[in-house]
Amino acid sequence: MNISDYGTSPHVDPLMADIEAYGLFKHVVELEAYGMTVVPPETMRSNPAFAERLREAILRTSEKRNGVVIGDYRTAAPGPEVAANGWDLLEEDEVFVEAATNPVQLALVRWLCGQSAIFGGNTWLIKGPTGSGMGSLNLHSDAHGIPPGAGQIAHMCNASWICTDYNSAEDGPTVFVPGSHKYGRATLPHETDLATTPFKWFPLIAKAGSMAIWNGATWHGSVPRSSPGLRVTLVQTFSRSYMRPMKMYDRTTSPQLLQKYPELDRIVGKPVYPYENPQAPDRDRVAPLIKTGTDQFA
Repeated sequence: MNISDYGTSPHVDPLMADIEAYGLFKHVVELEAYGMTVVPPETMRSNPAFAERLREAILRTSEKRNGVVIGDYRTAAPGPEVAANGWDLLEEDEVFVEAATNPVQLALVRWLCGQSAIFGGNTWLIKGPTGSGMGSLNLHSDAHGIPPGAGQIAHMCNASWICTDYNSAEDGPTVFVPGSHKYGRATLPHETDLATTPFKWFPLIAKAGSMAIWNGATWHGSVPRSSPGLRVTLVQTFSRSYMRPMKMYDRTTSPQLLQKYPELDRIVGKPVYPYENPQAPDRDRVAPLIKTGTDQFA
């Protein structure tokens, strides 16, 4: 039997249907147990052409915004300037909108952050060999502003498209402390250094076109890259409606994109507050968001 067929839980039933349709049960279990999961390209229904388009759009936008020439990502070793000016990419290329609205991704985002999850922002990570680009990054939580003791649910999540192969730790991948989302707090000073932390961690291994998604409270960092060429990643954040997005995308995203991509119009929805007019609040917009007070999947 499928409990979702009874229609007794209007917010979680559609999610269960999507999770079954996309073959995501393993990934839901990993999110609950470890705080992160990696969804391979075939499950994401992506293809090499999509990963290539996304990677090339990232590198092209970095070159344009930063006035640099990166060249062939397989051999390039640029300086740290390529990582600058990376936020807010939706209007740069429609491939970024496709990445934000992928239905397999959104099923897992909504499992973590509810049906009312909103798009928080996106940026790139461009990482070259040690001495160029980004180096290592200490363990940290992305759930900024959430106090200790609030770890029962995900308040935000990170959904990252892998645009180059992560075959081993030599590729400079993100690393994770499994189960750390359950601690319900950020890292303490003596826990952050990967060389000395008392916590065990593991590297993200994935093929280009994969999606790495994790609870925002899951502790993670990264190790230096020793392989030649670049690690390229599109980082996206999604959050519950009471969290503040990086930008008010509902006010700034072009009407053409919102009309073309209905899911984009949904995920850039306004947070609960602030009201534009406190004397006459938009109750039709706010009412569904208030339902999260009774159902974490709303």
